[in-house]
Amino acid sequence: MEDTFAIIHDDESLENTFRESSILLSKKDFPYSFDLFPINWLMNRIEHVLEVQSPGPVQFPEQDAESPLGKIIAEHNFSVEDCVLLCLALTAAFAPESLYLLAEQANEGEHCMNVGGYFFRGSPVFSPTVRTAVFLLAGKDFTLRAKYAAYFHNKQKIFSSGLVQTEPQSPLSVFLDHQLVFSDQFLGTILQGEAPRLDADAGFPVRRGKGKHLLADVIMKEKTQVQISKLRTFAKNMQKLWELDKEEKVRSNFITIFSGEPGTGKSHAAEAIGNEFGLPVYKVNFAQMVSKYIGETEKNLEKVFDRFDKQPSILFFDEAESIFSRRTEVGSSNDQHANNLQSYLLQKVEEFSGIIILATNVQNLTHYFDRAFQRRFRLIVEFDFPDYPERLEIWKRSLFHPFVFEEGLTEKLAKNYQFSGGSIYNVASDAVIEALDQNTEVITFEMLENALKDEFKKTSRKYEMCTDEMVASNPARRHGHGFELRKNF
Repeated sequence: MEDTFAIIHDDESLENTFRESSILLSKKDFPYSFDLFPINWLMNRIEHVLEVQSPGPVQFPEQDAESPLGKIIAEHNFSVEDCVLLCLALTAAFAPESLYLLAEQANEGEHCMNVGGYFFRGSPVFSPTVRTAVFLLAGKDFTLRAKYAAYFHNKQKIFSSGLVQTEPQSPLSVFLDHQLVFSDQFLGTILQGEAPRLDADAGFPVRRGKGKHLLADVIMKEKTQVQISKLRTFAKNMQKLWELDKEEKVRSNFITIFSGEPGTGKSHAAEAIGNEFGLPVYKVNFAQMVSKYIGETEKNLEKVFDRFDKQPSILFFDEAESIFSRRTEVGSSNDQHANNLQSYLLQKVEEFSGIIILATNVQNLTHYFDRAFQRRFRLIVEFDFPDYPERLEIWKRSLFHPFVFEEGLTEKLAKNYQFSGGSIYNVASDAVIEALDQNTEVITFEMLENALKDEFKKTSRKYEMCTDEMVASNPARRHGHGFELRKNF
């Protein structure tokens, strides 16, 4: 007996729509001659499988080792079966009209239940499933079909690579009837040889940082620069480490904490390190990741960690204390669920190969972070509030041509106002708008005073002049009230 019938007709008119759109289609209508991936081979295979009882061994065409597809196959050491499924999913994404023979069989014909696949409401486009790939490999040969049905599972290399994803179309659908979806972030890689965009698909809770700056552009204290050097060394040699035969003998990940008040340069520094070594920084959006439904947050976490595992990139978690928090005493089902999430997260972090930066505004790390996570931190980098020398340099770099501060203003601002780098750039941005409005290139104190007051309000501080010497006797004038609770260690 066949497993669950995988064809879904959501609209009775769909069959007619398909016939009308494909009645003139034939193999001559698809004269693909490019070498990006073997569409012609796939079409020949489909035709052959539909004509014979047992299609025989698959002879997937050898790919140029220097082509984008050839490089991907070699990198992941894909089997012939993996290559067939990859080609099927890629064709469905890029040239779905090439699957017209399968689509015809899905609508009518003796193979309809074997072919698998879906039509979605209002669309004549055929969406293949895992069952479709099994059909291309085994045809009507029941023994072969059983072999390949057992071969494909959700942990198979073709799926764990992130190139192809599977989507169930109903809660009760078996894995064979999961839709094959070629990942958007790799489409440009195969078609144009571009680096993969790991955040390309809509709804994925991670976005790539846009900064182009280097560490020389980040103003930080010498202590912080020294601390970061260990991370820089790992970033420089990370991919060499992954190539070692004895990789399991050393930790293949580097998990670090960037701790400091808002605006002190944590995300700025992370992007600079990534730019220095060609490692794009991907920032996790917690709001999209966390779900009120039990199990959904874990699924989202798994997608993120699986996609970025052994990818030349940096995974950046902002406000990390909100998800890497301490486990609590179990007093309710919610506490149990939260603890289960922490245990699952700990497992994924332990298995991950790559760089993870956890940025946090809190400084009492032992209070907020679970001890099990703390043991896995390779490095804690402290981003201190900038003193006068750092503030002066940030003020000087905050404007761009043709705008300039009036003479002596940068020294006055750096000496008398306790602002982080983020606040300084906020003030400078408002000042540029004011200068444009006044049709001038010279920025005066009066033009930015309102912006200064706004920044004081954001941190619940009184608008007043305050030097570094004054901070020593009353730290709240710099950090705001309650700073003692955030003090590190």
